[in-house]
Amino acid sequence: MIQRTRPVLTLVVALSGLAGSALGRQSPQHRERRQSSTHQRHRELRRVATRASSSKNAPGRNSGVQWSAAARQELAAGQKLEAQGLLNSAIARYQKALQLEPNWPEAHNALGNAYSQQHKASLAMLEYLRAIRLDPENAKARYDLATVLRAEGNLDGAAKEFQRAIELDPNNAGAHNDLGLTYAQQGKLGPAIAEFRTTVRLQPGWAIAQDNLGNALAMAGDIDGAMKAYRNTIALKPDWPQPYNNLGNALRQSGNLKAAVEQYQKALELNPKYAAAHNNLGLALQQQGNMDGAIREYELAIEDNPNYGTAHNNLAAAFYKKGDWKGAVSEFGQVVRLRPNDPAAHFNLGLALKAAGETKAALQQVRQAQKLDPGNQQYQQEYEVLLKSQGTPGADANKPGKAVSEARADGSK
Repeated sequence: MIQRTRPVLTLVVALSGLAGSALGRQSPQHRERRQSSTHQRHRELRRVATRASSSKNAPGRNSGVQWSAAARQELAAGQKLEAQGLLNSAIARYQKALQLEPNWPEAHNALGNAYSQQHKASLAMLEYLRAIRLDPENAKARYDLATVLRAEGNLDGAAKEFQRAIELDPNNAGAHNDLGLTYAQQGKLGPAIAEFRTTVRLQPGWAIAQDNLGNALAMAGDIDGAMKAYRNTIALKPDWPQPYNNLGNALRQSGNLKAAVEQYQKALELNPKYAAAHNNLGLALQQQGNMDGAIREYELAIEDNPNYGTAHNNLAAAFYKKGDWKGAVSEFGQVVRLRPNDPAAHFNLGLALKAAGETKAALQQVRQAQKLDPGNQQYQQEYEVLLKSQGTPGADANKPGKAVSEARADGSK
């Protein structure tokens, strides 16, 4: 992302991010099928987590309890409906199971999972907590609770529950992976790498874990280690575009632009609409001196994702370097629209407006950057230059501002 306290007009590289485990009049059933596509990705992640985790089978305090046949029938029916994406119907069956057996942890957990897929975090967490209260050694409920806590931004709470799930079930690869994700979000790269290595040891064929390990190593500056992990990921899942993009980023960081371009192109062969790969290919082409090719890739990234601020920023910077002030103003304007509270976005727009001769508008943008980041000396100096130039013929206000291009990771796009 754009640095707040360093020179601007920053080129930004998109690192495809760390991946979680997881998780006439129409009939109600038809309406649910229409809604089910929204939750397809969530269900797929949950299936991955189930395959990677043994905690589904980890015994809890109530593992030997015999629940009524009627309740078990309702639970099984709900699970079948949930697998079909019919979440409202599944929830109704889980609730019936709990009417029959109010103290059944597995039914509470299943209901929590269904609520989670509907993005009803509070209801989901309530059910997970009920399952844990009834069975404190329920590793799966703790894992699922941690997953929702992390999604809601409660990283400390998530880490605690993932750790507890691992204590109860040390071979839970999904929990190790997601604890690694949590540590990475907290900036604890050493512990994150350790968790991803444990995940890979437990599940050596899990491509997502290998890619996560590569991303964490790259974030820690171990580019050689990252490239090895990305290549392992590609060997495991050669039809997945993300590791090609990430390997391209690592190769680009190491200075091997030709090989980086090849990896980005492979990613785009697998997914021509992969906005991050278009953006990153643009960066590599620009570093090779192919400005027109870079601009085309940034434009394709924006075509695939019109709200992709990173690509708008990079396209604007490319226009700026070419002296296309109108194009730079337009694209930096898009960055400001998408990131209204980012002082560097306003400052960049101010520089472009200044270069285009629109001194008054430039002054307004630089002033806004100053308000958002009062301690930034560069913003203050530029503001003073613009202020002095008002109404002064021949002043330096229309000269382009100083800028530095710098590639930086900006997360998954």
